Amino acid sequence: MSWFTLGKKQYALLWTGAFTLSVCQWATILGRSLFSSDITVWMLASSFSVGSVLLGTWGHCIRVNSSIRIRYLIFLAIITLAAVYYFKAVNVHVGLFMSLYIYYDVILLVLNAAIILKQKQKSLPAEIGASITYILCGIFLFFAATVALMQGSQVNREYIELYNLINFLTVPTANVGMAVFIIFIMASDLADEMENLAMTDVLTGCLNRRGFYQKSQAKLAEKCTEQYMSLIYWDIDNFKKINDDYGHANGDSVLIEAVKRVTSHINTNDLFGRIGGEEFVILATSNSEEEAKAIPEQLRLALANEPFDLNEQSINVTASFGAINIQCHNMTVESAINQADKALYNAKHKGKNIVVYA
Repeated sequence: MSWFTLGKKQYALLWTGAFTLSVCQWATILGRSLFSSDITVWMLASSFSVGSVLLGTWGHCIRVNSSIRIRYLIFLAIITLAAVYYFKAVNVHVGLFMSLYIYYDVILLVLNAAIILKQKQKSLPAEIGASITYILCGIFLFFAATVALMQGSQVNREYIELYNLINFLTVPTANVGMAVFIIFIMASDLADEMENLAMTDVLTGCLNRRGFYQKSQAKLAEKCTEQYMSLIYWDIDNFKKINDDYGHANGDSVLIEAVKRVTSHINTNDLFGRIGGEEFVILATSNSEEEAKAIPEQLRLALANEPFDLNEQSINVTASFGAINIQCHNMTVESAINQADKALYNAKHKGKNIVVYA
């Protein structure tokens, strides 16, 4: 239900699979009398347990685009389950076959907590809650696995009772807690996605007017004392004629291609917004005034030097630019845009396809 409701994300599907395997694990344990072999029961239960935490970890890796190679975790899971089978069916050692797969689970639970907390500077409350739940569950399972291992090769009833008590209290509670926090995480992701959509221009994929104003004001307050900042206001020359001569669909294609070219020539952390039909604005950061002044000219050349392809024909597209150096102590984004707009107006009256500084 959560997967369908909260965006059908791939990581949500993996988490759904993880909880499904966890249910299968407990169903196997509770229905062990239906199986003719205790080896079959144990291998199914341990496989479901390992598979559950593996799918959960895989989901977290996908969500945060982690560099962890999941194939290594799969390989480790296979080795762990092979060892469990060996000490259960070939060379029986009670402590080892009861503890090995749990130690694997503990490693992945702690890894999950690290993946969640490392993904960004400020974690969401749901992410913090999930991480704490993973860590606590890992601690209790580590204790349970250690108790099981202390039995040695033969069954020790006292250790078995303590092991079962820890599992009975820990695992169901942890599963419920993790399920709740994961649902909150998916809901938070969906809310972030909806907010991003509300601030994104549908056609070009850059920020819309609302998104640019909101993010640029925050960035100006945060980064202006650390880096040199400038605001670049530009629009495509004679865009109405392009629409009239080639149609609005081709006009949209020109806008999309123009945004692609400009995006490839600015820093990934620069803010790029569309605030009108063919009008765009960039809040750029650089290391010096000279570097900042070079940016608009680079963007102008990126548009003007190579024709745009439209349905097997090429057209020349140019743009005019107005730019202003931002003085952090006395300038807002609104005033910077107003001054850059005036510079753009002057660029249009000076013949277009040029850069004018305010």
